[in-house]
Amino acid sequence: MNQIFADTELGGVKVGLKHPVRIMGVINLSPESFYKRSVVTSVKKAYDVATNMVESGADLIDIGGMSTAPYKDTYIPVEEEIRRIKPVVKELAKSLEVPISIDTRRSAVAEAALNLGARIVNDTSGLKNDDKMVDVVRDSDASLIVMAYGEVDPNIEPITNIRRLLKNSLEKALSNGIRENKIVIDPGIGFFRDTGLKWYEWDANIIRNLRRLLILGRPILIGVSRKSFIGEILNLKDPEERLIGSVAAEAIAVYNGASIIRTHNVTESIQAVRLAEYIRPKIRHLVHDSGLVLTDLDTIFSDDELVDLMEMMNVDRRGAEIMSSKGVFKVVYIYGVPKILALIIKQEMLAIGGEAATPSDTLFSGFEPTSILLMGTKKHLNILINKMRSMDLKSIKERSLPNASDLAEALGKIIELSSN
Repeated sequence: MNQIFADTELGGVKVGLKHPVRIMGVINLSPESFYKRSVVTSVKKAYDVATNMVESGADLIDIGGMSTAPYKDTYIPVEEEIRRIKPVVKELAKSLEVPISIDTRRSAVAEAALNLGARIVNDTSGLKNDDKMVDVVRDSDASLIVMAYGEVDPNIEPITNIRRLLKNSLEKALSNGIRENKIVIDPGIGFFRDTGLKWYEWDANIIRNLRRLLILGRPILIGVSRKSFIGEILNLKDPEERLIGSVAAEAIAVYNGASIIRTHNVTESIQAVRLAEYIRPKIRHLVHDSGLVLTDLDTIFSDDELVDLMEMMNVDRRGAEIMSSKGVFKVVYIYGVPKILALIIKQEMLAIGGEAATPSDTLFSGFEPTSILLMGTKKHLNILINKMRSMDLKSIKERSLPNASDLAEALGKIIELSSN
């Protein structure tokens, strides 16, 4: 596992919790769509709608030619999907300053759109529908949105199912050469029906626990606009009536960690998003000159979420639960520590009564960068800082890697940030 909250580029737009929440406007070319008013049927209309969205504050435009609603029969031949999207992608990519995304599960459609100027592929199958999609995305160096997709286990909580599905998609993308800093994740609100729960309970549960996807290290995109779970909860059968519910759900998603909102309602969504963004807990993040990356997690993760994080770091889950149950006041995640130094830090932290978690392969030592999770009081961390200041490891210094003194300086700065 690498950094959490790392910078990501979506078609050249910086996204992630260190940047403003981005708004993705939806251009829908599919007459089969559940929200009929969102459908545009001409290039001119698409241009007018997209221009209005950009003027209202949209950072990205997502174009789709085939509805993928799981409860509707919306299949069309790939040739028809390409026919629908080509003239619109060509015009908008030429005319708009914001990046264009193509919403498709088919590599041929993605390739056609990218050749016409699109810069993002929004694959609602999470790379699991078309094996050629990874090649198309990699070879074009496009940005990628992967949606959670696949079978779920009704005996496991929803967010754990979603995280597993997304992790599978991320592993496929990375193993096929797609750059990590160009990938965004989407939990697939509205796409899971056979789960053991009522679909609206499932969707509400995912939004409620959205922060638990942050440990995947990728920005989260959420698309809830006008969807059926809102209608079911509020007893609103017509998508036309679901605007207020949509922006409320978007605000909650942003508060819980979403970095991109995909919406039909740009103007209204921006107001809700900016307010939620202002209120939500702030991320305290530091990149040290030595290359160390530190994140203060005090206001971000609960005890259960810290256990999830340690498990993602390949820490034994039972050990993670024991550490979390002891109670802590400061939690700092550090990436870029040479393994040999991480072992020393862990031993020193344990010796003074704090806690530290490192990946299991850290035991083999070496100089490769790894991550470490420090848990304790400010007093524990200040004692560790003083010890690190007086420690200089020659073997690390010879390799120009982050040393103990670098860690002491960086840790002191992140503690100072968290006090403000």
